[in-house]
Parts: sequence; structure tokens; C-alpha cells
Amino acid sequence: MNRILFLLFVLIGAIFSLQPAANAEEEMIVKPGESIQEAIDQATEGATILVKKGQHNGSLLIEKPVVLIGEDGAIIAGDGIGHVIDVKAPNVVIENFIIEKSGKRDTDAGIWVESSNNLIQHNVFKEIHYGIYVNRGRLNRIVDNQITGYDGHFSKKGNGIHLYYAEGTELTGNVIEQVQDGIYFDFAKESTVKGNKVEGSRYGYHIMYAKKGLLTENISTKNITGIMTMAAEDFDMTNNVITENLDYRGHGILVFDSDRINILNNRVTFNNTGLSLQDARDSKIENNIFAGNYIGLDLKDKNERNTMINNNFIGNIVQTKVFTSVEPMDLNGQGNYWDDYNGMDLNGDGIGEIPYESGKLFDKLVEENPMLQFFFESPTIKLWSSIEKIFPAFSGEKGMDRYPYTQPVQYEIDGAGLDADRNWLAGLIGIVMVSLGIFTFYRGRVL
Repeated sequence: MNRILFLLFVLIGAIFSLQPAANAEEEMIVKPGESIQEAIDQATEGATILVKKGQHNGSLLIEKPVVLIGEDGAIIAGDGIGHVIDVKAPNVVIENFIIEKSGKRDTDAGIWVESSNNLIQHNVFKEIHYGIYVNRGRLNRIVDNQITGYDGHFSKKGNGIHLYYAEGTELTGNVIEQVQDGIYFDFAKESTVKGNKVEGSRYGYHIMYAKKGLLTENISTKNITGIMTMAAEDFDMTNNVITENLDYRGHGILVFDSDRINILNNRVTFNNTGLSLQDARDSKIENNIFAGNYIGLDLKDKNERNTMINNNFIGNIVQTKVFTSVEPMDLNGQGNYWDDYNGMDLNGDGIGEIPYESGKLFDKLVEENPMLQFFFESPTIKLWSSIEKIFPAFSGEKGMDRYPYTQPVQYEIDGAGLDADRNWLAGLIGIVMVSLGIFTFYRGRVL
């Protein structure tokens, strides 16, 4: 009986040894002139397809889990119609390609994804409508891609990365230029966005009807608006650099009709408007630098239950623009530093005894007549501000910081570096102002 069982196990083992392993990794090579699509169709699930350097024409449809890797210089070129790569299967890897020439209509994309657990990394997208469009997929990772749209006005372009009802997406290290919106969160949930850069587009990061996201260590520069948030909930924005979004319609960060948007430890510099809150609720604005903007803080509509503490407002031409009733946003005796604050600290605790007023009459006049900004910080305007403090009815006060700091906030994360940055920023602003004065004097003499 034992011998029979032994022979039976040997026979079963021999049968299995003759079968190919179900999970064995297959590797295929595709050279220029050969069909990538045929290789995908013939590959077993989990196979690796190595695409050799050169141009490979034609769009691709991926309906099984495969690993698609390009040799340096491998190009997948569409024919200008539809998607270049359409991913319908989960667990697909697309790595190290130049992907170009999608269609220019609707949601045509360099890569269209409607599945989960995919990895798209180290690709370069050129002449595409949308770069990567994720349609309802979950747990996709998009890493270290470069995306550049077609030439033309942004209204005719798609977005760099579009997340439509996508959940748990990770976006890391992507560089996006010349698209409509860099990264668009469209009913997306639980997105993690770290270390990306968007430049030369309409909105750098556009958050619409999205929930539970993290934006950290990103850059948004030379767009119309750096971060646009509308009808969103539970987003954290931390340690981002939002700079040179200078369009007259634009903002560094705009929060509109949204709840629990936390803006922490960001540098918002040289924008048209640094921060605008419009129907923001239960949000936190802490430990940020708002410097060198045309308008530092813009408050509109009804903002409720927000807190704003330990921020530095430095070198903004118009510090605040407020045309609505505003709740004080300080918290537990903590306020913010405003470099145009002229109050006194009589007890030496670092907090001015006179609240910092927002919505001053001068701010309103500048809004109505922008030419008056050239008198910012002039002796006349300083005198005017002093009179407003004595007779607050002049200003029509609409909000205030009850605990304004008399010295800039020192941030623990990089205290010495921030001091250096402030000195550098102050020096730069001084040089610009002096240069403008010399130029004006010279032009006056010539004329």
C-alpha cells in the first residue's frame, strides 16, 4: 500500500513538472517595425514586454496584466485619433516610453486607465490632449512622468493628469507643463500628491468635488492659479511652494465653497492674490508665508469657523482685501505677523495691544483705483492708517486679528533658513523699489 501511494505521488509530481508554471515570467522583445499590439495579444498574463529603441507607430489596447518597458528612446506614437494607450486590465506597468500624438477631442489621452493597481512611471508625454486620464480606477500609481500638451490656448487643451472618481491614487514626482489644468481631482477620493511640479497652465492643482486628499511638497508656478479648491472636503495642503501665479484673475491658493481644507507650512509668494477664502468652512491656515503678493489675503462671501494662526504676511502690496463680515480667525491668544502692523507691545509678550484691522479704506480705494498702489507705505498712507486706528469708524472694519505678532514667526522646521529667506526677500523688494524710484526720476527728467 505504501509503495502504491509513493508511486502515485511520483506520478503526480512528474505530471506537474511537465506543465509550465502558472506564474512563470515570460519576456518578449519588440523591435522597430514589429507590432507591440501583437506582442501584448500573444503574451501570457504577467509577461514582460521589452520595447527596443526607435519609433513604434499605432495605438495600443491592453486587456491583460503585462509589464511594458521601453528601452531608452522607445517611442509610442499615436495617429492623432483617440488614446495612444488604452489600459483596461489591472496590474499593468508602463515604464520608460516617449508617448505622443493622442487625439485632440473629448478625453483623448496619452494613457487612458479604467482599471486598478497599475503603475505608470518614467514616461515622457508630448503632443497629447490629456496626459493620463484615470476613469474610476483604484490604487493606481503615477510616478516621475513628464507631460507637455499641444501648443495653443489652454481652453483647447486637456489636463495633465485627470482623476475621475478615482480612489487611492498616488502621484509622485511628475512634471507637467502647458496643459489646461496640471492635476485635476474630479470627484476623486483619498489622493496622495507629493513632489510634483506644474507650470504654465490654467490651474496647477484643480480640486473639484473631491474628498480626503493630501498635497505635499509640490510646486505650482507661472499658472493662472496655483491651487483651486471648489466644493471639496478634507484636503491637507502642506509644505508646497506656490509662486509667480501672476495673472490678474489668479490666486496662489483659492478655497471656494469647501470644508475642512487645511493649509499648513506653505510658501505662497509673488502671486496676484496669495490666499482667497470664499465660503470656506472649518479650515485651518497655519505656519504659512504669504510674501511679495499683490494682495496677501482676500476674504469674500461667508467664511465660517476657520482658524488662521502663526502665518507671516510680508511685503504684500495690499495686505488684505475684505468686503464681507468676517469672524476673527485667531485662536487661543495666537495670531499672525503682518509687516504693516504699527501697534505697540507694551508688556513685551510679542503681541500687539491693538488688534490688526482688515478691510481698511485704503485697500478699498486701491481696488477701485489700482494706480494708488504706488503710494503704498508712503508717509501719507501711514498717517492715514494711524488715524484709522484712532477712529476705526473711518475704515469700516470688517474683520481683525486680535493677537497680531510684532515679530515674524520663527518656524522650527528650518528657522535659520527662513530668516535668510526673509532677509533675501526684503532685500529683493528694496532693490526693486529703489530701481523703480530711480527709473521714475530719470524718466521725469528726460520728459
